Amino acid sequence: MTLLMLMFWLIVGGTLQAAVPAWRHMGHPEFPFLLGVTLYAALHKKGRYFVATAFLAGLVADSLSLAPLGFSVFAFLAAGGLAKWLGGDFYADKARTITWFGAICAATATGAMALLLRADGLVNLAGREIALRMAGSAVLAAVLVPLLFRLMRGLERLLGTWEDRV
Repeated sequence: MTLLMLMFWLIVGGTLQAAVPAWRHMGHPEFPFLLGVTLYAALHKKGRYFVATAFLAGLVADSLSLAPLGFSVFAFLAAGGLAKWLGGDFYADKARTITWFGAICAATATGAMALLLRADGLVNLAGREIALRMAGSAVLAAVLVPLLFRLMRGLERLLGTWEDRV
């Protein structure tokens, strides 16, 4: 049931990622719907669910963008790995903590993706532009990730599949 619920949220996140345009302020970052699903899996599910979610979310994100297939997988694994690493030291159900996790991990994913694309010669972004995009994605994630976590947790409680922190 956990896998089905995560698949549902990946479909919803991918649909929203495709439907909602990038925010033109602060470097055109995309709204981090798929990253939010990955972070939820990293903080509230077992490791195998996190890796599967990051892999599938990355493939969906890359197929919806012009990025080469697999680049977002690395970015989502880096951001989710950071959340999993930091998650053991914090209570990951508080809105303030989720806000900070979302912001830090979105900046990490955006920076990793920008560096991968820059190293491959696919974009020519200056360090200032990368920093601006990282800041913009952090702001978007700080607002969006707590809302997404609350929706995901509410669905799990409604279905009776809520697991204590793993």
